[in-house]
Amino acid sequence: MKNLPVGLLFLVLLLNTLPFDTKACTTFFMKDNNGHKIFGRNFDFPSGLGYVEINHRSQVKTAFIAPPEIPFSWISKYGSISFNQIGREFPYGGMNEAGLVVEQMWHQEAKYPEMDDRKALTELQWIQYQLDNASNVNEVIESDSWLRISFTSTAPLHFLVADAEGNAATLEFTNGKMTVHTGSALPYPVLANCSYETSLDYKLKKENGDNESFTTWTEHSSGRFKTAADMIGSWTPEKGQLVDYGFSVLAQVAQGDATQWSIIYDITDMKIYFRTNSNKTIKSLKFADFNYACNEPALRLDINTSQTNSYTTANYADSYSLISEVCNQVEFLKGLPEEVRISTAQFGLGIHCE
Repeated sequence: MKNLPVGLLFLVLLLNTLPFDTKACTTFFMKDNNGHKIFGRNFDFPSGLGYVEINHRSQVKTAFIAPPEIPFSWISKYGSISFNQIGREFPYGGMNEAGLVVEQMWHQEAKYPEMDDRKALTELQWIQYQLDNASNVNEVIESDSWLRISFTSTAPLHFLVADAEGNAATLEFTNGKMTVHTGSALPYPVLANCSYETSLDYKLKKENGDNESFTTWTEHSSGRFKTAADMIGSWTPEKGQLVDYGFSVLAQVAQGDATQWSIIYDITDMKIYFRTNSNKTIKSLKFADFNYACNEPALRLDINTSQTNSYTTANYADSYSLISEVCNQVEFLKGLPEEVRISTAQFGLGIHCE
């Protein structure tokens, strides 16, 4: 573990050399006239391997973080279902029992806060913390007063969050400060890979017929933003059920074989629907079908399986195998140090009850 910071630095360098088409993810939130709420997410990446993880209440958890940050511990308040690719407790996104959804996307301009008096987590464990403890969007935003994403984090990200009350927000980090768009400042609850302001400006200029030229990166990212925003705005009951329409939106902003996972969180009915590039059949999970009590087994499901009842118990061998397979499939991750693979696979398996 003493060499972990060097390994993390290596990963930072790798992640920041990715071509733009490997960073192309899209998220959105929408609701119908009856208040039915869904959240959609495309995960675009070279590898589609991963687990659906069932996370429990009343568990004591500790920050997995490199010096000079000081690890801190907390107790999970809510159970959740998350989508993970690099190990338990490091989700790419998910939903908790309160109906809060947190999802991330690549944001190359992101700059996390410098070290200060606030407690800190790396970017993916920050997602798990919010799923563990926040019941709504406001609680996620308010946590910024005492919790921050660490400067030791490896990937520059921004986030779209939504809750059962119908609130949504984008959370971005500019010059070390959290920038929030919510309420009237969030006319389109959509996020791709450009900043929200950049994508909003792009959409308005395109609609006004401005002849301004944009970079390939902006056209690629903000173009998806505009497509999703336009489709959300044009939905009517005649266009079908909300979940089905949500998958239509995801199909329109998909990036061919680079789109590995397409997920719809049905916040109102507390269900999750998903399909993958290697298994295009839509599968569904009900929150009510799982026991989130602390002592229950740490269940996980291969995201590409055809059998949605074929859960296994999380263990080191499977976690390490997943990390290694992802690294083997993704050219720029093949050099990820062995100590990082091992420590990440081990983490989260020794969590105990309060």
